[in-house]
Amino acid sequence: MASPSPAPRSSRNRAMETADPLDEETLLRSCKAWKSLLADNEMCLAKNVSRSGRRGGSKDALLVGTVYRPDDDCTDVTLMDASSGEVVRRMDGLSRPGFHVCAGGDMLCVVSARHGVLRLVDAATGDMTDLSPGGTAAKGNVHSGYTLGQVAATGEYKVLHVYAVRQGDRFQYQQSSEVLTIAGDGDVSGCRWRPTKSPPMRVEYTISRGSATVDGVVYFLSAATANAPGPGRRDHAECDSIAAFDLATEQWRPTLLQGPLSAQHSHHIQYRIHLSLAALDGRLVTVHHNYPANTIDLWALTSPNTTTTTWTKTHSLPLNTILRRGRLVTYSATPMVKLEPGRRGGRQQRRKPTTTYRPTAAEVEAAIVAHDRESVAQPLAVLEDGRMALWTRGRKGAVRLHDPRTGACEEVAQLEHFVGFYTGPLSA
Repeated sequence: MASPSPAPRSSRNRAMETADPLDEETLLRSCKAWKSLLADNEMCLAKNVSRSGRRGGSKDALLVGTVYRPDDDCTDVTLMDASSGEVVRRMDGLSRPGFHVCAGGDMLCVVSARHGVLRLVDAATGDMTDLSPGGTAAKGNVHSGYTLGQVAATGEYKVLHVYAVRQGDRFQYQQSSEVLTIAGDGDVSGCRWRPTKSPPMRVEYTISRGSATVDGVVYFLSAATANAPGPGRRDHAECDSIAAFDLATEQWRPTLLQGPLSAQHSHHIQYRIHLSLAALDGRLVTVHHNYPANTIDLWALTSPNTTTTTWTKTHSLPLNTILRRGRLVTYSATPMVKLEPGRRGGRQQRRKPTTTYRPTAAEVEAAIVAHDRESVAQPLAVLEDGRMALWTRGRKGAVRLHDPRTGACEEVAQLEHFVGFYTGPLSA
């Protein structure tokens, strides 16, 4: 019985058999290049998987910042890795003056109640979906602040709008608020502003470090003028009093939280500008810039649901290490005297010498440093390795990492304005 004939060989197999064998050096070089290519590919895949699966807390979140471009009169939005300062997504021209960028959880949006605008931003593509929230109760000359938060029980997102409208006299403003729900399925029928009651005191809502959101509750520090008596308000408020808005019930809590410094500096409004709020590791934190002690003290709220508010000091960060304080500008007494005689009514009159000072090169350098002098550092997040990310604000903003174990502080990026955190996917 004849044996079966072998299968015909393809042209590729014949070419492989007739090709010259690779020498050892070429084979080794090819293997190294292949291994390097595989390693780079695996690293990219690991980054994409970790970023597309972001759903957790601030340790895995991306910083959201904005940069205003005056030449084009628009605002760019950047998503940044807090641990390295790497910009992983940049969306140019996403906003413009009069509009506010909000970030929270896996959602980004651009909002302006005054212009009737609410747009959801797809961080993967930069596309925006217009929800058209319709009319608002905020009319006239309005100063607005917006907070995007998530209800812990239902997972739905809501936008809180706190605003002030001028009442008669130019120095009298009445604070009010309204809220809307963002439907996850894209349904715009229920996307309407709903008015709420006014805050129990005048709150700080125009700067990001004046508020913080923890477990579906938005906390606000008292405004700088909160302990001045006003119509419909308390006779006074402590410098570190905190008002709370519950996103689930859409109501302001009637009782104020007393901060950790009330017993020490009661009614001293000058201490108010040294305070801010932050959310760290799921807890509300009061940040106190203790300039006499050269520390930034962090006080965490440990009993928010009891009648007696309890604060625990968790950190005392070295202020001069984190902030670029510079040097105060002082000029040496090196006068240049110049006599400037003049005439008045045809008669010569001797004027007093005009004295100016010529600063040295070191003093000019000190003046430049003082121009960039920083005074505020806002804690943002605690990273997995224990370092704390902070945003500092001077003439320019920067993100710095402070290691409480070694005391070292490293600047990883410049960030003009900090908006919030984003934990959603970056791939479509």
